[in-house]
Amino acid sequence: MTDLPDENTDIKDTDIVFDCPHCGKSLAIDYRGAGLAIPCTDCGNPVEVPIPSGMDISDLDDSEEDKEIRILNLRRIIAQSEARIAELESELESVYERRETLEKLRSENMYRFGRITEKVDEIQSAMKTVNAALDVIMDAAIKAEESAPPPAEPEKDKTAGNGRNS
Repeated sequence: MTDLPDENTDIKDTDIVFDCPHCGKSLAIDYRGAGLAIPCTDCGNPVEVPIPSGMDISDLDDSEEDKEIRILNLRRIIAQSEARIAELESELESVYERRETLEKLRSENMYRFGRITEKVDEIQSAMKTVNAALDVIMDAAIKAEESAPPPAEPEKDKTAGNGRNS
């Protein structure tokens, strides 16, 4: 035995103490566990509890009272397990409903994004058309300005200099 069980664990004379064949952890279990396969507390691998020499499996038979207690405990554990299963099934149903809602929202959003992309493309196309029209107008304005005769100088008012008022 390489490791002893935790110091705070009392080992009784009726306990079976043995090592895990996978990791070497020292394990202890009540004699009623002889012949069972249990998970190692250290590595988690299944370990078969040895049957001590001189002990027969029939020695492990419980009294009627022990059997009744065991049955009651098993029923309690089954009831707890069933309640936990019901909780998990309810939670799973909730997750499925949430997933369905999210998938629907995703689908709706993908449709909206597609429509937005189409509208953005239309706006960009319209902007290109407007820019092209502005370029044509600008070119026409520049050509009109270049071909127009220079503006005539305004005529001077002949009466402005004699000081008379009309």
